[in-house]
Amino acid sequence: MAVMVSGFERKATTEKKFKALCDGLVDKGVDCFRFDWEGLGLSDGNFSEFTVKKLKEELLLAVKEIKGKKDFESISLVAHSVSGCVAGLAREKLDWRKIVLLGPALNQKDLLRYYFVISKMKKQEPTLKIDWNNYKDYLREEEFEESFKEGKMSKENHISADYFQENEDKDYSSFFKGAENVFLVQGDSDDKVPLESLNVDFPDKIIVKKGDHDLERPDMIDQWLKGVVKYLI
Repeated sequence: MAVMVSGFERKATTEKKFKALCDGLVDKGVDCFRFDWEGLGLSDGNFSEFTVKKLKEELLLAVKEIKGKKDFESISLVAHSVSGCVAGLAREKLDWRKIVLLGPALNQKDLLRYYFVISKMKKQEPTLKIDWNNYKDYLREEEFEESFKEGKMSKENHISADYFQENEDKDYSSFFKGAENVFLVQGDSDDKVPLESLNVDFPDKIIVKKGDHDLERPDMIDQWLKGVVKYLI
């Protein structure tokens, strides 16, 4: 069995990459379960109160429900973006057979500051290109701290300050150091979660050439799908 969870405000039930991976695994006799976090996609509820810890509890409940319906010999996890952090926390509670991380946003501490600078400079100097190598030159820590006190408006939800307070000093890379059952898929052109943001080495990995954060375009899926299916069966 493979459980699949999506990234920030994404929907595992409808995203192309999860459908393609699920189809590939089912063809090999591996059951799949894709579910949306509370308040997203096909799931009821309110996503605005999300934190990594809250998503971990949702994941544990989902796995409990799965085990209650069928006694699977083992369960693997596929997680995209911020759900990679959830995968890290959940390793303390569940003995996953294998974990696949797709563009994992593990280094929350630095990524949150990176996103803040990008947003700020889009307004102040829209022609300036901000990347992982120069964002710290424009970071003002006091402004960053002030920016999330009332939470923030995302593309689809108002996100409470709890998530930002939870992660302003967190790097979930430590949960994966020395792990032997983790496979990384990362785009080398991912500007949402740059490859350089990762502070842990994954011996088992596929670096997708010209790959973005979504990893869904057909030429990108062609680079990683067969390898991930082989890893999970």
